[in-house]
Amino acid sequence: MRTYFKPSVIAFALAASQAHAAGYQLAEQSATGLGRAFAGEAAIADNASVLGRNPGAITRFDAPALSGGLIYLKPDVNIDGQVKDITGTKGANAHDIADAAWIPNLYFVTPLNDRLSLGLSATSHYGLGIEMPQGYDAGHFGNVSEIKTVDLGMALAYRITDMLSFGAGLSLIKGEGEVGGTYPTTLTNGQSVIAKHVEGDGNALGWNAGILLTPSEQTRIGLSYRNGVNLKLKGDATVSKPVAPGKFSTISDQGSLILPLPATAELALYQALSERLALHASLNWTDWSKFKSLTAELDHLGTLPIKEEHWEDSWRYALGMTYQLTPKWQLRSGLAYDQSPVPADRRTISIPDADRIWYSAGLGYRHSDALSVDLGLTFIDGKRVSVHESLSQPVVINGQPMTYRSDFNGYSEGDAWLAGVQINYQF
Repeated sequence: MRTYFKPSVIAFALAASQAHAAGYQLAEQSATGLGRAFAGEAAIADNASVLGRNPGAITRFDAPALSGGLIYLKPDVNIDGQVKDITGTKGANAHDIADAAWIPNLYFVTPLNDRLSLGLSATSHYGLGIEMPQGYDAGHFGNVSEIKTVDLGMALAYRITDMLSFGAGLSLIKGEGEVGGTYPTTLTNGQSVIAKHVEGDGNALGWNAGILLTPSEQTRIGLSYRNGVNLKLKGDATVSKPVAPGKFSTISDQGSLILPLPATAELALYQALSERLALHASLNWTDWSKFKSLTAELDHLGTLPIKEEHWEDSWRYALGMTYQLTPKWQLRSGLAYDQSPVPADRRTISIPDADRIWYSAGLGYRHSDALSVDLGLTFIDGKRVSVHESLSQPVVINGQPMTYRSDFNGYSEGDAWLAGVQINYQF
């Protein structure tokens, strides 16, 4: 079954329809970075959005700076396959199962004195949104998955020497969620009948830290770390059990679900080759091995297993370039390889995921010394991969209890276009 996070009434509502970093992670913290495939993000520090990647880098600003923007995400996620059970084999295709979304972000940094700086941020690091068609024949493997989170952060950074700065911050992470799945349509006369359904919301407190090493104005090295948290979502649950052919008993309960948000780390390099040309790169790691399963704990029904996952740690490699075309115009480009954390034998249609390649281009326009605008465009090419899932569960058929078995065999593929705009202002 899959995770579904309903739109929440949160002061700063962030929508993420389909995560387009590994797993259900979001990389889209700025339109500036989008234009270079987020290569070198923890080291470049060309505007306040660097706070989303490395709090240690905000000491580079000698005046208050503000950055805010939107990224539009248009995914194209498709499932093609067949599901087989005691009644035979049926098609189980589901196309365009992820909705488009807007992902906003906002950052403010200011020096408190000649060595100490403060940063405030509102962004999102995790999101996912998948929904199958009504009456989908493979809905018992998961019919809806969505995660929405908001990360409200504050950080302090200190310039230890002219070459070295250190920063650390706290984040309040707010999320809402829903986990649901349906019974096989062959047992319900073709209708969608809920098998398990859990929804809730919750908060968690996380921290992050980073350093920026500046051997020269031409060379910057950034290293940052964001800790992993377990987001406990409390809410309502619905569980249905078969009692006769085509008939089900539904029980309502309350409980909680633990959603792991993994730790991440980034090593970034910025190297200016001339007054106009610079290269930058990033190596990112995500601790996805902590995502072993989804299990709900209900007040009266007890432990409710949802789905086994057993993901593995993943890596992301990015290389980018910036070119100062004129004093007002800057060109950006980037290429990235994003590794999936899902082992081949653990792939599911509930969280379709595969290795992907980012192709990015961007443009920056400096209107004045204080005001600049950035545009970014990315195409994410997701690999087409095979998916095999099996399910066994007790049912009642013709008055006799028995074990129902179903197998899905097919493919999943997900591409996406991302377009972003960002305004930067230095006071």
